[in-house]
Amino acid sequence: MTNVPLASLITAVRADPAFEGPLDCVPYAEFLNLWVRRSGDELLAWLRYDGMLIGSPAPPRLHGGVVAATLEFAGLLQLLWEGCNAEAPVLQLAKPVDLTVEYLRGGRPQDVFAHANVVRQGRRIANVRAIAWQSDQSAPIAAASLHFLVAPS
Repeated sequence: MTNVPLASLITAVRADPAFEGPLDCVPYAEFLNLWVRRSGDELLAWLRYDGMLIGSPAPPRLHGGVVAATLEFAGLLQLLWEGCNAEAPVLQLAKPVDLTVEYLRGGRPQDVFAHANVVRQGRRIANVRAIAWQSDQSAPIAAASLHFLVAPS
């Protein structure tokens, strides 16, 4: 994975306030059918439902790893969104150091949306909080605390 495709994607998202497109520059995101959606100033990771994402067949629930991956990509996208601007068009790709997921309710077999906020970004580590929901943003299915290495040691 290279930094250029992700930075190019963020540039395209910045240019279109109603951007919606696949996150196909990352193979795992492409496999999961993760998309990026921008609505005004909000950037979302959008996991489009597919039957292969089911972890529990009865009752059908999304696999926890898929939900965690969606939260991780939401965090990474938010770091790129905030760090990729006119002064610094290409941000070095952040590397995940730690991910703690709180599963709040079972994910139904439907699309998942996730949004992240950068809580604090230092010289080396960024602390990010992400939330995932389905049809109702006020009823999250999972939340995560993520730490990313943003600069080499």
